[in-house]
Amino acid sequence: METNLSRRGFLTGAAAAGALAAMGLAGCAPTPAAEGGTKTADTGAAAATSWRDKPEMPTEFVETVDADIVVVGAGNGGLVAATTAAQNGAKVVVLEKAGAIAAAREAIGALNSKLAPDHQEDVPTLLNHANQTQAGDANMLMYKTWAEKSGEMIEWMADTLGPKGMLFPFEWHCPDDPHAYYPAMCYNPCLDEYNPDGPNYTSYTHLEVMADVFTTDLGGEIRFETPAQQLLIDEAGRVTGVVAEGKEGFVQVNAAKGVIICTGGYGANNEMLADLAPGNSAWCALRDSVTETGDGIRMALWAGAELEAGGACMIWNRAILPDGFEFNEDRMGGDIFLPGSQPFLHVNVNGERFMNEDQCYPMSYAAGANQPKHYSWIVWDGNYWDDIAQFDTCGCSRLYPAPSGTAFNADVYDCEAMSKEHLDEFWLNPRLEAGTLKKADTLEALADMMEFDADQKATFLATVERYNGLVAAGEDTDFGKPAYRLSDVETAPFFAARIGGELLVTIHGVITDVNSQPLKNDGTPIEGLYVCGNDQGGFYPHNYPSNFTGINAGRTATFARIAAKHALGVE
Repeated sequence: METNLSRRGFLTGAAAAGALAAMGLAGCAPTPAAEGGTKTADTGAAAATSWRDKPEMPTEFVETVDADIVVVGAGNGGLVAATTAAQNGAKVVVLEKAGAIAAAREAIGALNSKLAPDHQEDVPTLLNHANQTQAGDANMLMYKTWAEKSGEMIEWMADTLGPKGMLFPFEWHCPDDPHAYYPAMCYNPCLDEYNPDGPNYTSYTHLEVMADVFTTDLGGEIRFETPAQQLLIDEAGRVTGVVAEGKEGFVQVNAAKGVIICTGGYGANNEMLADLAPGNSAWCALRDSVTETGDGIRMALWAGAELEAGGACMIWNRAILPDGFEFNEDRMGGDIFLPGSQPFLHVNVNGERFMNEDQCYPMSYAAGANQPKHYSWIVWDGNYWDDIAQFDTCGCSRLYPAPSGTAFNADVYDCEAMSKEHLDEFWLNPRLEAGTLKKADTLEALADMMEFDADQKATFLATVERYNGLVAAGEDTDFGKPAYRLSDVETAPFFAARIGGELLVTIHGVITDVNSQPLKNDGTPIEGLYVCGNDQGGFYPHNYPSNFTGINAGRTATFARIAAKHALGVE
């Protein structure tokens, strides 16, 4: 492949759309349903909708292919599994429903790697913090396995892609706040060159490079526009292959050693979202999932797997809403607005403050979604750049550069270096022109632009006055926001924007063991089948702990590598 990718060559057309979608990254006990599906107790009998129904097996095939390993999905998990298997001598066929490989995430979470020997994290501390974010019911064996084996995964990735020019800079800068708890675990691959202060135009390219290694160097095969339809299962219940639909008809792909499913969840399937994650996803105004229609999860359920209880999604608090916006089934109509993830003052449509704004993205979204009309207003003043510097947010919400070489100092949406000029030009001015971002010289005028009635306006002005007093005192006695994340709203001009949710992906999935094998109701694994990534449960039954920067890409790659090695019986 051509490894000298330019910014203009990569960040155009479909590639740019994919990069944006990648930024990027998942109750009641389930009871069995017909055809190996799952029915949650709180959805009732009426929820047995068509996505659960196993289709008829085709009887005519235009082609039969024999392989050792079949991988379903060419993304952050699928390409890792495929490359690992091919490196161990397996014949591997990858089935991908889209016309190109999936977009890569710029951040890969891995702990205690030899690539960053000065940054060692305490695994039990991370496990216990992670479990608190999930109300105590995450699978700690899954987390422990990721924590112990992710270091080897990132070392393997560097060994595999390094000869092609891939660099793996490490991110460790975070606020000096023990409660924030950003463990040092994030790698940000770049091709050929890494600029510690930005820009970094060749981020999001490591899957392109890996696909080149898999196909050109290792002789693997990727079949694009060939969606998997269902699994082949023998009389003993072992999965032996995949039925896929190519351009000319159905194809039978036999798998002597195993099938590895990595199809990215069901964020593009309205029916599954309405059934499995209605409250979690309903108040989104943007959706980044395109091809992720639950294919892998459905095939695993039809084979006898169980679906994890819950209905979790990774949702960003960065959809800016236009005037007159109404939430809809397609979860569209808003615009991406990265500053929505900053911990500025939030008020509801009645002008009231309602939370500690220093929250992870999905928690902030959820707090706003539970307010009247299911969104909130984010409000700030003319000192916003100094405030953003003080906030020192991490991961993909970072807008102010960290000390050189300690973090990914480039805007994750266009890979440009961070500055006030870039923030204004790329994020603020276009939304001001569109009218979605409001700007006024007085708070009274801003309140009018926010469409408050007289009582709401009075409440809003009193809220800002109260908030400014808390900032001046240096202590948020109302909601407990840390002092360094407090910023007054006193200096004109003043800004406000409606903020809703941006649905990235679903993140709860099929219950597996630590080898990525899905489990049946009796707790035994389905032989010959592996499920990874956003199709795999255990990590986020409720929401995504986004202060663990890169954890989803990291756990996806780690368990995909585990699956490939287990299927082949290698260490």
